[in-house]
Amino acid sequence: MPSTSYRPLQCPTRFMAMLLFACLLMNGPAHSQTLLAPTSESSADSEPDVIDPAAKSVVTPLLEVLRNDEARKTLIEALEQSTGTTGAASEEAAEDQAPVTVASQLAQLTKTAIEQTLGIVRKLVADLSGLASLFDTQAATDWSRLIAETMPLLATVVISVALYMLARRAFRGALGGARHRLEGHGILAVIALVFLHVLAEVLALAIGYFAAGALSATMFGTGSVSIYQTLYLNAFLVAGATAIILRTVTGIVNGEYPLLRLSAAMRLMLRQRAIRLSGLLVFGIAFVVPATNSLVSFAVGRSLRVVVYTLAAAYAVNAIRALSRLQQEEANKPAEAAPEPEEEGDAAVNEALPQPVQSAFMLIWPWLAYLYVAASYVIALSRPALFVDFVGGATLKTAAAIVLGGLVLRSCGYLSTKTIRAPAFLPLDEKALSSRLTSFVPIMLRIIWLLVGVAILAVVLDAWAIVDVGMWLEGQRGSALIAGLVSSLIVISVSVVVWAVASSWIDHRMENKHGSALTNARYRTLYSLLKNAITVALVVFGGMIALSELGLDIGPLLAGAGVLGLAIGFGAQKLVQDIISGVFIQLENAMNVGDVVGAGGITGVVERLTLRSVSLRDLSGIYHIIPFSSVDSVSNYMRNFAYHVEEVGIAYKESVEEGKAAMLEAFDRLMETDHKPDILEPLEMHGVTGLGDSAVLIRARIKTAPGKQWGVGRAYTEIVKQVMDERDIEIPFPHTTLYLGRDKEGRTDQLPVKLEKIEPRSDKTSA
Repeated sequence: MPSTSYRPLQCPTRFMAMLLFACLLMNGPAHSQTLLAPTSESSADSEPDVIDPAAKSVVTPLLEVLRNDEARKTLIEALEQSTGTTGAASEEAAEDQAPVTVASQLAQLTKTAIEQTLGIVRKLVADLSGLASLFDTQAATDWSRLIAETMPLLATVVISVALYMLARRAFRGALGGARHRLEGHGILAVIALVFLHVLAEVLALAIGYFAAGALSATMFGTGSVSIYQTLYLNAFLVAGATAIILRTVTGIVNGEYPLLRLSAAMRLMLRQRAIRLSGLLVFGIAFVVPATNSLVSFAVGRSLRVVVYTLAAAYAVNAIRALSRLQQEEANKPAEAAPEPEEEGDAAVNEALPQPVQSAFMLIWPWLAYLYVAASYVIALSRPALFVDFVGGATLKTAAAIVLGGLVLRSCGYLSTKTIRAPAFLPLDEKALSSRLTSFVPIMLRIIWLLVGVAILAVVLDAWAIVDVGMWLEGQRGSALIAGLVSSLIVISVSVVVWAVASSWIDHRMENKHGSALTNARYRTLYSLLKNAITVALVVFGGMIALSELGLDIGPLLAGAGVLGLAIGFGAQKLVQDIISGVFIQLENAMNVGDVVGAGGITGVVERLTLRSVSLRDLSGIYHIIPFSSVDSVSNYMRNFAYHVEEVGIAYKESVEEGKAAMLEAFDRLMETDHKPDILEPLEMHGVTGLGDSAVLIRARIKTAPGKQWGVGRAYTEIVKQVMDERDIEIPFPHTTLYLGRDKEGRTDQLPVKLEKIEPRSDKTSA
């Protein structure tokens, strides 16, 4: 680039040269070609063209100016001043810089809406004006050609409808026996029955379509069908396929086994209205309008298209009102009216779906339907191509998403009613496994309902071009989120299944125990601790893995957990002491669930054991929770065997040998009672153990099974009392001697006692 700065306004020669070159260019390509034309014609292999010297003298200064930024800017400013564009640009810039208020935005929006509405109305009037051409005598309508084309078309219509109805009736009659054989044989039989009915409908439609085309071509001797017959047959096929889908959704087996659960009246009305509406749209847009465009005129075809859309919109509004009214009538039925029986799967889905959500949907769906009809009608009138391509496709996608979502929910609800049975060779408790997995069914159904609802909403938003869900899913963030969500759900499901299987195995082991009572009690305790450990491990590790699959960094969580554990270790030394003491108590097998122990100054039955505490219930039924850090010693009353110690006191005047003999006799009587299996050895007589203030103490001991010493002791004490009474052996009890004091004069106090003579009772009185 040259270092010299060119100033066009200060160099008249160069500036005029540039203006001359610009004028030549604006005068047309001929002048520019003249300037740049070669001096002589040459062939393809000749030397390069040579620019005319005069043109070169004009172009060279212009190129130099254009290469310089400052000179080029000065040239542009000069041209703008000469043409007066600077002022207009400044005015537009000033308008752009003017503040935009809410009122101006609202006015602009209102203006746009009014203009678009008036445009739609004008287009509607213009389209309907085409109907007047039918009554115009000067219109070039070839009525003879119209009648000639209509006769084969009417024959095709009659043949196709007749063949379809006859084939449909014949196939349904043939399926009557299959229905009686398949009903009541499970879900697979129901699926087979529905498939057979759908197949019958498809075959009947195919017969009506192909046979009508073949017969029409043969009857009229042309060997082929006309374009109008083809239009009708295509519309007949599409309308028939739509009707089959609608019957399948609402119950193709005489209204039974629908994919979407509705009342019988709602299904019948929905099926009838939807089939009529789809037939009106399909035959009107795919057959009547194209045929009219070809046979009559495009103006009449446009008018008929408006008529078809108007009739369809009015019929759709009427159908929505009828369905909404019927729904309100069913909701307002008296409570004593017997509702239709609800299948178990539908009940599970209804329980999973929150009641407020159901009520809100039942309230707002008619208004959403009205809005959809109004928007579709406006688009159909203003932009017919957009209605067919966009609205039609979006409607089909929305309907397919709703139907498939409902089918998934019903399938999940049906599967939730099935009982999970473990294989016979696996050591599992089937009832426990079934109950545990069943407890998670409502939660899983709610999750599935939420996911299905989100999926349906995503399909609807993508179908109506509100949100480009497909592009988001194809992106890195969307695909990662979906993959993480699916992986986390799999992790959670596997964790739940592992927990249920492990717990069922533990229950099976606890119920099918073999060995001594002590061993079984220890197993119950260890299995309970194992179940708690498995639950904690699955919750912690399963939750961590699920969070990591969702894309969350669990490294800080693990580090925070470590720091938190360290802080808890310093601040909760008592808790750590409880756990450590509990571990050693369990390792030493000091107590088990069901044992009668003394711990922490409390004696009772062990009802629950954890690593931190033991729960006891005493004789009064009070429930005690004792931390292991408070347990200095454990007294177990049920380890291997037990003793009942009987200590009896007899009067000093009685013979010790007679007392021992009485206790031995009482033991012999005890062995004749139901307590005999609990007594392990004969009576162990210890003899006299002490001389009390008023009695001679004789002690004996009975060895019993663990935990039976209290029952055996009560029975033995009762029998000892009976034997002592029978042998007139006195069991002393404390006596009190009453001493009457004397006053200073030596007189003894008198008791206020009145002695009366009691007459002996007569025999009659005694009797």
